Amino acid sequence: MATAATRQAGAGLDRLRGQLDKAGFTALLLTSPGGRRYVLGAAPGHADATAVLLTTDGTVATAVGDLSAAVDAVLRAAGVADGVVGAEAGLPWEVFGQAGGSGVRLRPAADLVFAELACCQPDELPAFAAAAEVAAVGYTAVMDHLHVGMDVRELSGNVDRSIRRAGGLLGWYDPYGAAGAAGSDLVTVRGHDPGTARLTATTPLRYVLHPLLNGVAGYAAATAVLSRADGPLRTAGDTCAAATAALLAALRPGAPLREGCAAFERETGEHPAACRIVGLRGGGASPPLPPDSAVIAEPGMVLGVRTEVPVPGRGAVELAETVVVTASGAEPRAGTPLRLVELY
Repeated sequence: MATAATRQAGAGLDRLRGQLDKAGFTALLLTSPGGRRYVLGAAPGHADATAVLLTTDGTVATAVGDLSAAVDAVLRAAGVADGVVGAEAGLPWEVFGQAGGSGVRLRPAADLVFAELACCQPDELPAFAAAAEVAAVGYTAVMDHLHVGMDVRELSGNVDRSIRRAGGLLGWYDPYGAAGAAGSDLVTVRGHDPGTARLTATTPLRYVLHPLLNGVAGYAAATAVLSRADGPLRTAGDTCAAATAALLAALRPGAPLREGCAAFERETGEHPAACRIVGLRGGGASPPLPPDSAVIAEPGMVLGVRTEVPVPGRGAVELAETVVVTASGAEPRAGTPLRLVELY
């Protein structure tokens, strides 16, 4: 059963409220983990909120439970009938129909949400750099112990202990690709024999590192193979590395962020491939940048960049980095190799 509560937004949300007003929205509906955490922070009792509504007058309404019911609850609690409410992408069609029936008009606000979650103040950047360094600690914990036949659960335990010793706390599962993965709350792993949970010599081992450090998410992923790469795997690795480099080179101040994805696609050509750019504010990943996004890269943005090139019948090569946009371009912060790592 969804319930709703209201409170006043803190001073830190004044800029977001101003953006809402400028865009002609009376409120903003947030349903992604990153968006909800950005508004609510770590306040007790709000961590499980399903929907959050922030109004231009500073009211915050929250609700838990079924998404449709939660959205209805926050719209009613905030009293935005007959208003225009900005919403994140990916809401079920029934939510739009339900809102329309109550007189509320939901309009896409994906760019506004993405820009807000990606743009950081200068005093926030050291926290993201520190979280990226913790992700790099996890990378070292993986690479120092890999061997054929290793139980994937042992690998997860090594990463968990190393990251916690470095100050990382808890973690979050990446909502865009965790299906079928094994691991702890700090690392998800693919590339093991599902029947024995042991690593094989020829299947690419992909792992995603996503520790939290003082509420800020680290973001990195790497791919290794425990043998010399054969032709198809090497081609996938070289393609993914070159396309990822092209993506990062395109993230220049003043250029639309979507040009990064366009550069990736040009470099991969006819190879099946995928890339995602996410905002990392709020202790988790935002929904990916929409293909038609008009968000412009600007210094101070902190982004998670994730790329993938499949290997037919063998999984995929997957890479990811925490990236800070500076005046001179994109700077990787985790420092994990943006290429296929061969261990033999």
